[in-house]
Amino acid sequence: MFEAAGGEVVSFKTQGEASLWVRGFLADFNSLSVGELARGRLNEDAEPDEWIEEMDPSVVEAGVSLAFGAVAETGSLIMTPQDGRRAQLLPPVHVVFVDQAKIYETLSEGLLALKNELLPGDKEGGELPSAVGLHSGPSKSADIGQVLVKGVHGPGRVVTVIVESH
Repeated sequence: MFEAAGGEVVSFKTQGEASLWVRGFLADFNSLSVGELARGRLNEDAEPDEWIEEMDPSVVEAGVSLAFGAVAETGSLIMTPQDGRRAQLLPPVHVVFVDQAKIYETLSEGLLALKNELLPGDKEGGELPSAVGLHSGPSKSADIGQVLVKGVHGPGRVVTVIVESH
């Protein structure tokens, strides 16, 4: 469903393979914004700051983040603000890591998993995010002249990187 909505999906067996592919993909971009949770996914052998020049997400060409999970029935990514909303929403290209183990059959299962991870049992101190986004491919709008345009209110290209084992 994600691909039917215009999104792109690539899958890898290991995080190392995924990181290598993403770094190659990102080599064509002059500026990046990388969410805090995604930084460790890009290169497990070196400090990401060695090759990432962090810039303001409103002026960069690509953003990279880590999804909490994904929903199979809708083809949606479950995005939380823990990795920074600006890297998810402002750049024209968004690359998103998602672990295969966190692909849920239904939205209800995905949201329940989010709640259980952030608020386990009766433990104090857990906190739900201020917002949860469901991203189902590139941004699309047809509000002017009934003409469908991609990338008006968010990224026009979204690439999901599924990692089988992390």
